[in-house]
Amino acid sequence: MRIIMTCFVGCLFILISGCKEKESSYFEFTGPTMGTKYNITAQTDSPELLKNAIDSILSDFNTSMSLYIDSSTLSLFNAADSMYCFDPQKDPYFEPIFIKSKEVYKLTGGAFDPSIAPLVNYYGFGYKEKKKLSEVDTIKVANLLSLLVFDTLQLSKNAQGEICIWKPKKEVKLDFNALSPGYAVDVIADFFTKKGIRNFMINLGGEIRSLGLNDRQKDWVIGINKPTEGALETEIELPLMVSNKSLATSGNYRNAYESKGQKFAHIINPFTGMSQPTDILSATVIADDCISADAYATAFMVLGLEKSLLLVEQLKGIDACFIYDTEGDGIFEFKVSEGFSRYYLNNEQH
Repeated sequence: MRIIMTCFVGCLFILISGCKEKESSYFEFTGPTMGTKYNITAQTDSPELLKNAIDSILSDFNTSMSLYIDSSTLSLFNAADSMYCFDPQKDPYFEPIFIKSKEVYKLTGGAFDPSIAPLVNYYGFGYKEKKKLSEVDTIKVANLLSLLVFDTLQLSKNAQGEICIWKPKKEVKLDFNALSPGYAVDVIADFFTKKGIRNFMINLGGEIRSLGLNDRQKDWVIGINKPTEGALETEIELPLMVSNKSLATSGNYRNAYESKGQKFAHIINPFTGMSQPTDILSATVIADDCISADAYATAFMVLGLEKSLLLVEQLKGIDACFIYDTEGDGIFEFKVSEGFSRYYLNNEQH
């Protein structure tokens, strides 16, 4: 944690006259969480308390959504034979994430499907099963496709007030990694605003939400990464001004591997069961809430360019930028939704 801004501009004679009213400083917070890391900048008078609160929220999220932790709500459901029940007072996150997943599943025609987990594990992109695949067993893939039954899964309450979820087969498993980090960002942002913090940017593994202004009293600038394998996080293809909004980018250029001349990507098509990149190199989504941006960025990668362009214009409050390379020559092309251009960085702010 380090101070990145002290007293506001205008206190030119601090040694003689002092500042009439000292502004809060901007602090940067960072740490590991949910298999990635967070980077948060916020203007606050209480950095230590804020850091503790951030870590507490993210710890609770791991207790709910982690696939590394065997005792998390999600892990216990995945390990259950048929039904698992949990106390929503102890885990307030599973239910809203499940409900949002249902919404996006329906609006994308099943392109966003958290029950993809068995196939994620099969291709070696799971949290615990990291073994790379040498060749695809089409019979195995067909059998795993039968476990994609998210449309049949429902939540219900029992007499004890617990929330229960039933699955038709023990092998059915869920993976909410395509939107749970975005929801964690939203929860932290809501906590900040309730505490009166009006200037912040939250970045959790690339899922981002900002409010107000940065330490230079300008809109927050967020860059879309260069969508090529081996590109550094600092290599920016398109800088954007994004304040009072959320942003998420999904792509196959980072989490992928090649085996026997075939490329396998971590975004798997729930209709075919295949782990093959679509014609989109990266999809960046801007929305009011980060859970929506996170989920639709993944769904667009599954749908491909043509279907994504049609869908994004039908979704309220969603804008998107798609980067692709038709010729495969490393020269990127862009397609954006109607409202996306409002976020382009002005030349005077470069």
